[in-house]
Amino acid sequence: MKEEEKQLINKTRETKTSQRTSKMHNILDNIHLNKERGITLIALVITIVILIILATVTLNVVLGEGGLIDRAQQAKDMTEQAALEEQQGLNRLMDQMANIMAEEPDKPNPPEKSEVEEAKESGKKFDNTTTIKDDLDNPVTIPGGFNVAEDSGTKVEEGIVIEDDSGNQFVWIPTGTYNVTEEVEKITESDEQDGKLTNALSRRTFTESGSTTVSGDDEIDSYYYGEGDSRSCTIVDGVNSIDAFLLRAKPVSEGGKGGFYIGRYEAGTEEERKSEDDPLTTPLVQANKYPYRLLTRDEAKQQAEAMYNGQSDIKATSQLISSYAWDTALNFICQTNEKGYLLATTSSSSYGNIGTSNKTQTGGYPADCYSNIYDFLGNCSEWTTEYSSGGGPCVDRGGDYIFSRFYADYRGDGARYDYTDISFRPQLYV
Repeated sequence: MKEEEKQLINKTRETKTSQRTSKMHNILDNIHLNKERGITLIALVITIVILIILATVTLNVVLGEGGLIDRAQQAKDMTEQAALEEQQGLNRLMDQMANIMAEEPDKPNPPEKSEVEEAKESGKKFDNTTTIKDDLDNPVTIPGGFNVAEDSGTKVEEGIVIEDDSGNQFVWIPTGTYNVTEEVEKITESDEQDGKLTNALSRRTFTESGSTTVSGDDEIDSYYYGEGDSRSCTIVDGVNSIDAFLLRAKPVSEGGKGGFYIGRYEAGTEEERKSEDDPLTTPLVQANKYPYRLLTRDEAKQQAEAMYNGQSDIKATSQLISSYAWDTALNFICQTNEKGYLLATTSSSSYGNIGTSNKTQTGGYPADCYSNIYDFLGNCSEWTTEYSSGGGPCVDRGGDYIFSRFYADYRGDGARYDYTDISFRPQLYV
């Protein structure tokens, strides 16, 4: 075979081999390409699925209950509420500051309650005799067995009222120097303002402008009037009842209690006494009772002294009112009420039940209330322990619903008879 033919045959073989190789490469390339396309499609599907899942989760986180939008709304609401509360707090602070700025810089703090006011509000009964202070720092001695009444004053000048378990009431009468408000001091001492008045424990006579001390048996309106012997006092265990009273009631500066008590009302009874033969009963010192009348001076004295007999819880001694107690109480009334000493001498029914011919029950004449003391100017006149050298040894005091010529300082000298228009009033000392 020729060389040329051999070369041609080899070339043809090489060409065919190259073609087969190229075809094989093409087939392999196609197989590889298809493989890459399959992988890419799967990855795309997976990616889409993941994106769908993420989108679902994201939508749920953002839009679902308790999601970001809900939380954002809640945060917004909470922020607005906090801002509102903060503004309200600032407004309150501004109001408080405005009020503080509007107050007077020297305005005093509210005063603390006095012991009398606290005792009045509590209504507690004192088991033992106790001295307490009123609003003006006056000492007031409360006897064991009594409480400060609900309608009591809280200053001595107003009338400090005590009450026992039965409802009997008595008013404190100060002796010696006591503290008063400026308004009260101006009534009798317009030119001297030191916040004090003096109420001496003494017998007196009165005019419209003042009073004069009576000592011993002294002449008053042509008769001699006295106090302290067998005609007026009781001797118990060797002690003169008048002297015992004066010893305990004198001013604190002299060793006494600085005062005493008189009945808030003239003595009364539950049932009206219509005859001197009606049985004697324990006197009631209460409002809206029948005046205790139709009894003699000695019977009045006996009933007043027996009022608390046998009551061990009562730490006070009761007596028929004396001229010392009457005049000291009347002076106190004149000092602490705007009409002053006119009250001791007036016979006008504008100030008490005087000359009206209309007897009322105790406390039943509204005008006749001075420093919490009733019936002192009028209604029934009242037996006292004072005696007289006149037609009768016994003395009654005060205005009278029958006679228009009687007045608070009036002294009537009568026998020991049981008059229809004469009652009485107890006094207490501790």
